[in-house]
Amino acid sequence: MRQIMPRIAVTALIIALIMLFSVALLFQNGVAASGKNATDAAEVIFIKSPGCTKCAAAERTLEKIGQEMPINVSTHYYYSKDGHRIIKQYRAKDVPAIIIGVQVINYRDYEEDNALLEKLIKGALANQTPNPSAAFTLPGNEIAKQNLSAVANGPNLNLQEISLYTISAILGAGLVAGFNPCLLGILVFLAASVLSSKGKRREMVKMVVFFSLGIFTMYFLFGLGMQELLQTEAIASAFRYILTAFLLLAGLSQVWDALRLSQGQTSLFRTDWALKYFQAGIDKGRFSSYFLIGALFSLVKAPCVGAIYLAILDLLSARSYFEGATYLFFFNLGVIMPIIILGGAIAFGMSPEQVDTFRKDHRVGMRLATGLALLALAPLIYWQLI
Repeated sequence: MRQIMPRIAVTALIIALIMLFSVALLFQNGVAASGKNATDAAEVIFIKSPGCTKCAAAERTLEKIGQEMPINVSTHYYYSKDGHRIIKQYRAKDVPAIIIGVQVINYRDYEEDNALLEKLIKGALANQTPNPSAAFTLPGNEIAKQNLSAVANGPNLNLQEISLYTISAILGAGLVAGFNPCLLGILVFLAASVLSSKGKRREMVKMVVFFSLGIFTMYFLFGLGMQELLQTEAIASAFRYILTAFLLLAGLSQVWDALRLSQGQTSLFRTDWALKYFQAGIDKGRFSSYFLIGALFSLVKAPCVGAIYLAILDLLSARSYFEGATYLFFFNLGVIMPIIILGGAIAFGMSPEQVDTFRKDHRVGMRLATGLALLALAPLIYWQLI
């Protein structure tokens, strides 16, 4: 009996040790598997905007893929500090944008084809090397690292981000906004007043330059302020709805004004109330007076140009602040170019009466074209198709 007890004790001890070793081995394997899954979870960066229906569709596709394979999705609004930084680093061109490793999937790459989007995401995941710091470092791209460091250390304008195509489009939009009956009517009045009172072409050139500079300065400073405001989430979210309503109202008013003018009625956009202030500035004949006339005219001209101007600001808000400011510069340059061209033509030979005749003959068409363009722009802004 005494010989049997030690054998039982030894056997029990061996069994206990085997069980303990098995539990430890299972625990170790579980931790290793868990760590492996965490490490293998691919890093995905998702850039979106509030109230964006196409962003919501892309997000649902990511959730579907997340149920099939481990992914770690970090979401950023395009106007946030990190959003701007990532957009600039990876050169994302659309919202929504999905960044996996060094590959950027822009909206234009699939355009509402969710099946194609899923295929693109899975293809990018298959080619990706896991990199937990992908949201902040672009492996193997020293230029992007330098750009990111510059952004983190202070304001920087990377000229590589400025597209000549976009500059041309923005400049063209400025020309469309600037060339309107409001401009032609005031320019005729100013040109006739300067030439009749001063009688010098040189005085006409001086008036055109500083008048244009006053308009440019007012619109540019206002645009910079709006760019700063649109970096705030609540304002950016509400601005789209306000802008859509404003575009509809402005478009309808332009079309209605075209109908009134075609029937021989007076225009809704009257500027004659400001003529006495313009005349007072012309009588003084100083640089500052012409500049202030331009600044005042930018307010008078707001109903004519405001809708297109705000729509451009909404589109530029998806860019970094300094990139948006650069494009804003070219937009405002487009706004004043008709003044410079027509004012220069009047200074060097064209009579104000010729400009006024052109204005009267084509103001219905200009109003109608502007109104229809604004009405077409409203749904594009609302559904964020542009």
